[in-house]
Amino acid sequence: MLSALKGAIVRREELTELQRVQMLALMQLCYVGVTAERFSRDLEEKQYVILLSVRRTGELVGFSTLRVAEDRMGGQPVELVYSGDTVIHPDHWGQKELQVQFVRFTAWRRLRRPLRPVLWLLLSGGYKTYLLSVNNFPRTIPRHDWEPPEERVAFMHKLATRWFGSQYDPERGILRFEEQNYRVRDGIAPIDREAAAHPHIAYFAARNPGHVDGEELVCLAELRLRDLALVVGRIVVKQVRGLTRRGLRLIGVRARA
Repeated sequence: MLSALKGAIVRREELTELQRVQMLALMQLCYVGVTAERFSRDLEEKQYVILLSVRRTGELVGFSTLRVAEDRMGGQPVELVYSGDTVIHPDHWGQKELQVQFVRFTAWRRLRRPLRPVLWLLLSGGYKTYLLSVNNFPRTIPRHDWEPPEERVAFMHKLATRWFGSQYDPERGILRFEEQNYRVRDGIAPIDREAAAHPHIAYFAARNPGHVDGEELVCLAELRLRDLALVVGRIVVKQVRGLTRRGLRLIGVRARA
């Protein structure tokens, strides 16, 4: 079953001016504090962009910017994938095309050098972003149900300090930008009573209570091939179940007719 959205991975320099304008408009729709200057600066620091458009109309409804870098963790070379600005129009929440394209991109990076770990550096300013990591990648830090090796935690702190300087608080694992940062608009993905009952969401809220003011929780996830494959497998199973339910409903309607 085809997704309602179509994804594409492009190099940043291949973006058209219209796409850049549409990307900025999406950010300003869902976030407070987004300026054209800040958006452009963030974009210029990235090499790749995942674009999401409506398959039927071609309308751009989501994107995620990506930066790739190399580093060393405990003397071992690692590749870093850093997610920058990321947004999906609320009308299309629940679609899995962003995850599919992210898996496609990171699996390609992983297979280029099979012996080199790929780590995902993610800044979570809202719980939906955080869930993308912890729900799909067991070796994500921080999380409430896994105690990571001290070496990996130390690497994350050093990396965040090197990239973000004094804006990063290693004791809290929180990034607070010196200039006003984006924050999710009021009413978009609030942590209500039902959401707060979820253990991962409750943990995110406890670790980053300042998310309502634009503070971001720094996360680091290991992207193993087995986990990437499981992500795709879960998406396929969900789509097949959805198609089956629709088919059964259609049969029921015809039978009653």
